[in-house]
Amino acid sequence: MLEQSLSFLRGILALFFRSLRIEARSFRMHLLWFLLMLVIYMSLWMAQLWSQAFGAPGLRFFQYVAYMDAAFITLLGLSFFSTAISEEKEEDTLGLMTMAGIGSLGILLGKSTSRLFQVFLLLAIQFPFTLLAVTMGGLLPVQIFSAYMSLLAYTILLANVGLLCSVACQTNWKASRLTTFWLLGYLFTPLMALATKGVLTYRGWSADGTLRGFVMVALDWAARSTIFSDLHEVTVTSFEFRLTPQIVTNTLGGGISFCLAWLLFGFVSKEPATDSSSRGMVAKSTSGRLRFFSAGRVWDLPLVWKDFFFIAGGWGGIIVRCGLYAGLFGLCFSASRSSGSNMELKHVIYMFQMFAHPIVAIDIALTASFIFHEEIKGQTLSSLLMLPRSIPDLVYSKFLGCALALLPGILLLLSTLFMPGGSDFFKLMSEPYMFWWLMNLVLMIHLTALFSTFLRSGAFALAFGTIIGTMILTGMILGSVALAGGPDTAQGIIVLAVFLQTAACAACHGIILQRIPKLGEK
Repeated sequence: MLEQSLSFLRGILALFFRSLRIEARSFRMHLLWFLLMLVIYMSLWMAQLWSQAFGAPGLRFFQYVAYMDAAFITLLGLSFFSTAISEEKEEDTLGLMTMAGIGSLGILLGKSTSRLFQVFLLLAIQFPFTLLAVTMGGLLPVQIFSAYMSLLAYTILLANVGLLCSVACQTNWKASRLTTFWLLGYLFTPLMALATKGVLTYRGWSADGTLRGFVMVALDWAARSTIFSDLHEVTVTSFEFRLTPQIVTNTLGGGISFCLAWLLFGFVSKEPATDSSSRGMVAKSTSGRLRFFSAGRVWDLPLVWKDFFFIAGGWGGIIVRCGLYAGLFGLCFSASRSSGSNMELKHVIYMFQMFAHPIVAIDIALTASFIFHEEIKGQTLSSLLMLPRSIPDLVYSKFLGCALALLPGILLLLSTLFMPGGSDFFKLMSEPYMFWWLMNLVLMIHLTALFSTFLRSGAFALAFGTIIGTMILTGMILGSVALAGGPDTAQGIIVLAVFLQTAACAACHGIILQRIPKLGEK
């Protein structure tokens, strides 16, 4: 009986240990180790820099490390965790694994849990170095332990949600996009819960033993379920370890997601391999109720027509985007009423613009990551280059097709400039710092399109991480310059950074135009 149990465990863990050995020898994992260690040195530099103006350098140092780790894990969720099973589906090797006698649990452990274990090891590398923050002052060891428990719980949740999305979706880009939508919900649901709690508190609701009290407690747990709010709580106000709502809900959510992926795996592993191309939200029927969502006849500009419907989502994508932006504005409007005071419309618009700018940029970047990816994966790029059209004409026709479906977000942002308070936003745009922030979003879009021509998956995650790194580095330089040379010198650094960002965007165009013919030859 014992031998049968051990044999069963060896069969389940065979792929798990094999994946660990491969990942331990891969260049990618060594690069991740280096980047996480680089976070330590960057955070130490920033803490030392700001310790001249503020106290508690140890607390500030660890806050930098914790928040960077949370952002780093989030980026891994968009590409590293969400492609565990979908990459096997794309290569049509999932059926071969099942035929080799590897059970569903063994495949899930080998393809996903091994990646989760690798991230645990990456965080464990940092732990001894972060104890240095205790000697710098302003922090206790129990706060470091609590913060790492929060990070581990968030990693468990994100890894298993990415696994569930990877099991449910047939391709990597669908899994990554579904994980991205889940992350947006993960970040915005606590804000909605906090706004609802504020409105109900203003109306006299309290956390008593009634049904109203249960609703208030549930809203409080939902508002405190994100990693970023919990990191603030454990590094500032927590002096003893306790199971916070974030640790409990994230761990339970990760376990439930893994069980759902396990249950769903038996159905998806029997499905035949799908074609490399996808219709997305474009209906096949050209008659009946779904006729509006079909591609219809080809336009006079066929490449614009193709990418408008099959990359950016077509008319269905426009409707979905309009609904999301309308919901975001409604969320901002309800949040402005959470305290019970009627906020002016222009302040609501300011709040909406603060969230809408990065969301629109992320939507554009995610779409840009698939413009060339679908052609490369479907091996249609070489046929496309045989058309009697120039390379710039082909490339920018594809960009134009996607831009047409992305117009709702762009037009909505432009329309807010002519609403109450729009003139103040124009004045804000004249500030170099605001223009630098917007140029970071523009550069992220260009880098995503560029990286998609080199990487099989994870172009957006790499571009986003690059932008975050450059923003942190620029902030560190600005801080040191402002302390040494004054604000005027720092403003000159910002102008130089905007010039370099513009040059980098132009360089992305040039590299893409040179890269496309080489990809067509492969």
